[in-house]
Amino acid sequence: MKGKVFLKNIISEAPYSLGKYFTYVPFKYRLGKEYTKSKEKIHFFDNISEDEKLSYILERLNKVVNHATSNFSFYQKFYGDYGLLNKEIRTLEDFEKLPILTKEKIRNHVDTFKGVMKINTGGTSGEPFSFYIDKNAFAREWAHIHTIWELKGYKKTDIKITLRGKNLGDKNIVYNPVNNEFIINTYKSLALFKEELINLFKNYKIKYVHGYPSAIYEFFKELEKLISLEEKYLIQKNIRSCFFGSEFPMPNMTKYLNEVWNLDYISWYGHSEMAILAYDEFKTNDYKPFMTYGYTEVFENKLIGTSYNNFDMPLIRYDTGDLVVPKYKNNSLLESFSVSKGRGGDYIVDKSGKKIPLTALIFGRHHKIFDVADFIQVEQKKNDLVIFYITLKDNNIEYIENYFDLSNLNIAYEFKILSSPIRSKAGKLKLKV
Repeated sequence: MKGKVFLKNIISEAPYSLGKYFTYVPFKYRLGKEYTKSKEKIHFFDNISEDEKLSYILERLNKVVNHATSNFSFYQKFYGDYGLLNKEIRTLEDFEKLPILTKEKIRNHVDTFKGVMKINTGGTSGEPFSFYIDKNAFAREWAHIHTIWELKGYKKTDIKITLRGKNLGDKNIVYNPVNNEFIINTYKSLALFKEELINLFKNYKIKYVHGYPSAIYEFFKELEKLISLEEKYLIQKNIRSCFFGSEFPMPNMTKYLNEVWNLDYISWYGHSEMAILAYDEFKTNDYKPFMTYGYTEVFENKLIGTSYNNFDMPLIRYDTGDLVVPKYKNNSLLESFSVSKGRGGDYIVDKSGKKIPLTALIFGRHHKIFDVADFIQVEQKKNDLVIFYITLKDNNIEYIENYFDLSNLNIAYEFKILSSPIRSKAGKLKLKV
């Protein structure tokens, strides 16, 4: 094991001149056998009948439920309280009789499970949560992620730049041969290493940009102010698409990237608990779940996921906390879902108690503020005061309220100007803070 770790460290620190040869190594050798198995399952599932797909899902649901109830006291008591122990799952309706698992329900029972990989998540939503995943989880996830990227022509030898908020210390750009990517330091001003960036695009054929939508948006907004038209052409001439992960792509961001930089994109939905992975191929907020990754369902507009493969800490009918609008196939399998109110319930509540989705409040009213601002974020205080945090493009402006259409809204509000948007420790940007 130590030898493998040592080899991985050597490879990850190799410069491009050496690391580029590693990119020709197939992912099945880089990431392990589970990667290849997952790719084969994706292909298999896409080419079988609807009845066969249903049988595939039921077989895996039975397996994980039986394992959970046979090995973990938490599930023995949880299902025992509902009189549902040792019940065979013959139909999806049988499975739907199992109770919904919430983060609150399982948070205090993590110690009853065991595994080699412990993950922490949820801190930015105010609901910290620790859980175990199995050792092959990342190989499976990469198999599905690469399947999404391949819709945009991605190949393992293609070079990308990545903007995900990783702490690079004092370094501006770091090459990672494992993913054949140049990681950009998103915590440093591009003005400090503009020439290094220009040389990066001059010397390497960068085909893709991968990262949080807000980080990519901010990168290109800042870059636009620093470069000439000739340099802009140099940068954009080889880029085929953006890969958006971890955040919902906001309309103002995608509009800018398309109109100013002529950039295409594809986005996907996933979460740290690794029960659901879905992608929006046609940029219509219509996410198609991989039923080979886990079983995805919707209950009372709540997005619910079950991982087939996490036998270290099974998450069965796990409530993601996201509200969606479902679309179904004829045999009741979920075809796709649209994110209706955003992750964690992105809405405000007016004085009458009515919930107002932030996507409608911010993007549905076509505020003039987007002519002068790069970012808008919203917070609602306990006294119902709504605060709009605004990161301006240039200097301060007067009478900022004139740039908003807040007519016919029963809310109390104020505005605060920020020099930069509010981000999580991981570098993510949320519409609601």
